Amino acid sequence: MAPNVTRIVLAEDNEVVRKGIKRLLNNAADIEVVGEAGNGIETLQLIDQLLPDILMLDVEMPELNGIEVARRLKRRKQKPRILVLSAYDDPGYIREMLRIGAAGYLIKDEAPERILEAVRGVAQGQVGWVSPQVKARGVKKK
Repeated sequence: MAPNVTRIVLAEDNEVVRKGIKRLLNNAADIEVVGEAGNGIETLQLIDQLLPDILMLDVEMPELNGIEVARRLKRRKQKPRILVLSAYDDPGYIREMLRIGAAGYLIKDEAPERILEAVRGVAQGQVGWVSPQVKARGVKKK
């Protein structure tokens, strides 16, 4: 394992999608998925246990949705950076997640290289990562 590996908790309720994203991320030498969650409650528990650098978060999940997970994390002193990866390109969701403090909002059909680029950027403290189709809907970076 490389010394500067970005540790990620992947929160996605669809197991097939989650496994595909995990494979993409783990194929990068500088990124490691250290935990996977299928719902919001499990996500918060894993963050407490694993202290990841980044939470890759879906919006629609059972028990607690991604917006509520992000709200709860915002109140904590130690929290991971949040990169949303969602099928929803609704401007309301996007604006709310960016307002709460997500470093970026990507759509699931984003090119794999762009997802990796966003993860690396967010790991370095960058904010405002948004998919081109998000920009096209009039949602601007933070």
